[in-house]
Amino acid sequence: MIPGVEVAMGGETWLIPPLTLGQLRRLMPKVRQLTEIDAAMGESQIGVLVEIVAAALQRNYPAMTQEAVENLLDLGNAAAVLNAVLTGSGLKMRSSLGETVAVATPDSGLKMAGNTSTDSSPPPAAIVTL
Repeated sequence: MIPGVEVAMGGETWLIPPLTLGQLRRLMPKVRQLTEIDAAMGESQIGVLVEIVAAALQRNYPAMTQEAVENLLDLGNAAAVLNAVLTGSGLKMRSSLGETVAVATPDSGLKMAGNTSTDSSPPPAAIVTL
């Protein structure tokens, strides 16, 4: 099993690993769809959420399907599960005063603001508004 974040879905505990860089690159436009400030949770956003979670779960559970993920996710766990996927992948969604942001790491594909020099410091993280 690939290390990740344990989450409860459908009465079981699942180990959700981070997305691979390839998955993250492919899914980044869809992650942005979920973080649009004026985006209400609709059919399109649910489909994107399911696709992102399924992609991560398939690393540890190759037989996992998007249909199975739809039956595991509910309104009580969807935010925590998405946060587990994105946090493990170097991103984090949070809502504060109606603003949705993502925390970006240098390899997350998001544009970073500020000094990004790493000569003598740990990798930078920046908060960007999508």
